[in-house]
Amino acid sequence: MHRKNKKKFLNILLIPDNETPSSNFKIRYSAVYGLLTVFVIVVASMIFGIFSYSRVLQSALEKGKVERENQQLREQLKKVNELQAELDLLRSYNERVRNSLQGYVSLANDASENDPAISEAYLPEDVRKRSIFTSIPQLVPMSGFVSQEFQWPVHAGLDIVAPEGTPIKAAADGIVAFSGWTYEAGYIIILYHSGGYSTLYKHCSRNLVNNYQIVHQGEVIAYSGNSGETSSGPHLHFEIWKDGYPINPRQLLIGLNVGE
Repeated sequence: MHRKNKKKFLNILLIPDNETPSSNFKIRYSAVYGLLTVFVIVVASMIFGIFSYSRVLQSALEKGKVERENQQLREQLKKVNELQAELDLLRSYNERVRNSLQGYVSLANDASENDPAISEAYLPEDVRKRSIFTSIPQLVPMSGFVSQEFQWPVHAGLDIVAPEGTPIKAAADGIVAFSGWTYEAGYIIILYHSGGYSTLYKHCSRNLVNNYQIVHQGEVIAYSGNSGETSSGPHLHFEIWKDGYPINPRQLLIGLNVGE
């Protein structure tokens, strides 16, 4: 009987370091085995939980990273599409500048194909009566001072600085080839003139003319601004083109001095 008790119970003897009587406890081995089993299960569960949580966390981080990369790719693709659209538009402008600047009559015919009202508003006799000098871009388009000179091919025009809202005038008689918005130049106006000339007015705050509209030299066509990705302050970027190639506006503008 004594040997059976030894196998079934674990004796624990507590001996204090003072005169207090010692204590003796008996614990069944089955209870000890049960506690050890529970302890092992708890530890294993904690390890498995930590491992599972780390996998879930890693998966969430990777998913977030993929979503951010996808968002960046979508934004880049959108920007590429915008740039491609602007490039196609600029190519179209260049083609029209090279091939379509043949005077008021041809410009009016091209415009009337897109807008029948232009043919009724266009009066060739009135144009013929005006001086030839008003058809050449000689008028300084805006009061201000020149901050950057013509330096082809780096800079195709003059930058004239003035407070935002300063009136911008047509440098010569012409027809509006384009009045609208581009990503880099902001609000822009392109005028066609007789004799193979065209003028460009960039970074406006507001355009006052519409496509295919007839304008006269000195007429206010827009207000200066700071629109467009490449603009760093209120100014007018002004270009003159002749037969599809840019020329220094100082060759034609009358009364434009350095630092005006």
